[in-house]
Amino acid sequence: MRINIEPIRKKDAVNSITIDYMPEESGKNGYKDLLGAEKINFLKICGEVFQKNGIPAVDYRIEADFSAECARCGNVNRQIIETSGQKYIADKSESEEKDDGENFYITESDGIIDLNDFIVEFIGIAVPFKYLCSEDCRGLCPKCGKNLNEGVCSCPSKEKNPAFKILDGFFGT
Repeated sequence: MRINIEPIRKKDAVNSITIDYMPEESGKNGYKDLLGAEKINFLKICGEVFQKNGIPAVDYRIEADFSAECARCGNVNRQIIETSGQKYIADKSESEEKDDGENFYITESDGIIDLNDFIVEFIGIAVPFKYLCSEDCRGLCPKCGKNLNEGVCSCPSKEKNPAFKILDGFFGT
């Protein structure tokens, strides 16, 4: 979806543009790789485009609800990412003047915000390096592959290093 922000650029603009967008089901597939998701349940951006200090600005909130694989145990679990913020909007032609990437969102075409590009840029920042089913996930046994969250496996807890076999009995053990 594309939003024309030209009405907001006018001097002393009092209008604002409300954003309430959910990509169509077919469009969600493009976000799977970005999120590292197995399945996307919900993806939405909402907010408002308005004029602030004589410059177009956007207040946004992006929410994603999806299923992703735990990096330790491999179970697929529900994940939720939410990000929000406020950015000034500048066109690519103005980007040299507004070189502050922290406060500006640079559009590719004059006066148009492509919400799909916007979502990619700002949800991408919020994606963690890896997903965990829980902070205390115990992962998989490196020997037998059993999920250690489901219980202890039958592998020996500590194997003796054969190089130290000569020391058996030295300490009375």
